[in-house]
Amino acid sequence: MNKALSKQALKIILLFGVVSLLADASYEGFRSILAPLIKTSYELGAVVGIGEFIAWGLRPLTGILADVTASYWALTITGYSLVPVGILVAVQGWPWLAIGYSIERFGKALRTPARDTLISSIAGKRRGLAFGLHELLDQAGAVLGPVIAALGLAGLYGLWVLAVPGALAVLVLIYLAGVYPGSEVPRRYHWSLRESFRGGLGAAFYVLVAGTITANPIAVQAVVKTLSHLGEEQLVLLYSVAMLSDAVAALPLGALYDRDPRLAQVVPPVFGALAGAAALALGHSLVGAVLASLLSGVAIAGYETVARAMVKGGATGYGVFGVSYGAASAASIILYGFLARLAA
Repeated sequence: MNKALSKQALKIILLFGVVSLLADASYEGFRSILAPLIKTSYELGAVVGIGEFIAWGLRPLTGILADVTASYWALTITGYSLVPVGILVAVQGWPWLAIGYSIERFGKALRTPARDTLISSIAGKRRGLAFGLHELLDQAGAVLGPVIAALGLAGLYGLWVLAVPGALAVLVLIYLAGVYPGSEVPRRYHWSLRESFRGGLGAAFYVLVAGTITANPIAVQAVVKTLSHLGEEQLVLLYSVAMLSDAVAALPLGALYDRDPRLAQVVPPVFGALAGAAALALGHSLVGAVLASLLSGVAIAGYETVARAMVKGGATGYGVFGVSYGAASAASIILYGFLARLAA
């Protein structure tokens, strides 16, 4: 494929973005109400911890499964189908909430390496632009989801409504599978575990080192919560600010990667470190907290576009990248939480 995206490739990438927008509206909306629905912080930590381990830790295995069987579409569709299923289980109340969240997170682990391999295949030389477009639409859903959830908590409708966008995402995905060109579908090949792991190691090492020094949006929230007296509603607002910043920055950063990969790789850790510095120095004020959130959103946009575009080696490579990204995110939260206690 040449350096310009064809009209068909652009249509397909935009449809993948619509799928992610709808799915994010479901599961990010669901994730935003976990704290109000779960009684104690210990239960919340257990539910989220187990769910995130499933979502990130299983990706190398699901990536290997996708490459060995070449079942990229089957795994992608199955993974997205678990979004509405998990939410409908979860809204039945405790302990179904914990079970439903684990189901939804398993779907995330199942679909992501296969889906990113499909996007990479259709993007050709323009992987940065492709993942930038995808992230832009993805984050639009991440902003919409909490709004739907908040209206549900206000009593305008039942929380089961959160499953509706996820169900629509599956319908769009089934249509997308029909228009995706067969010539671009990754097929079973002489698969080498070593080569596939090696294809993801560069991006994995990058996010482990750079991502750990990055104050991601949750790390910023943790710092601000420690240093300031902002209320829960304002802390939620900070997360929304970061998601909006992520959406705005994703496309320019993806395009920059296609033009100058090395320069693009510098942006996420620089903005992430600046976010951490701003949070620690200015996080006691609302203005400083908003600034830190804006910077953290740019950093996350970089990892979601630049680092994903760096991956080679099929779904296995994306699985290796995914588990490393999850570890870096956890390390970032721990690091900045510790620094916030020292600064308090």
